[in-house]
Formats: sequence, C-alpha cells, structure tokens
Amino acid sequence: MPPPSLVAALACEPKLVSKHPALGDFLRWRWPEAAFMTAAGMAEATGLPATTLIRLLALLGYPNFRSFRDAVPRQLRSR
Repeated sequence: MPPPSLVAALACEPKLVSKHPALGDFLRWRWPEAAFMTAAGMAEATGLPATTLIRLLALLGYPNFRSFRDAVPRQLRSR
C-alpha cells in the first residue's frame, strides 16, 4: 500500500533521505506500523537512536513523537 500524501512527502524529504535513508525507507514502506509504535520501537526499526528520530521528526514539523504517531491514523482514515 503506497503511503498517503503527508507520509510520502516526509519519506522523500531531501534532508531526511540524504542523512537517514533508513527512516525514509521506513516511512515509505512501513508507515502504517508507526501508529502502533513507541519512539523507541520506531528508532529500533530504523536503526536510529531515539533522540535522533525525535529530532528528525521535529525538523519535519512534529513537536513530539506522539504528534507524528497521531497523524498516521488520520492519514489512514483519509484514504
């Protein structure tokens, strides 16, 4: 299932993909799982330290992990 527009845009964000391709790949292919993950679980899945994951999501406009995780079900419902 291809990601909806918001997640797809995040997955293709040049700053994200160039420095952390594993996070871009996760968002591209496994994004529905994020709705059920903790920050630590997503960090483990992407191979990033949790603090780096949180910082990257903040750069993409999410003030905290919960705001990102809450956006995923909204994207699922909007399909």
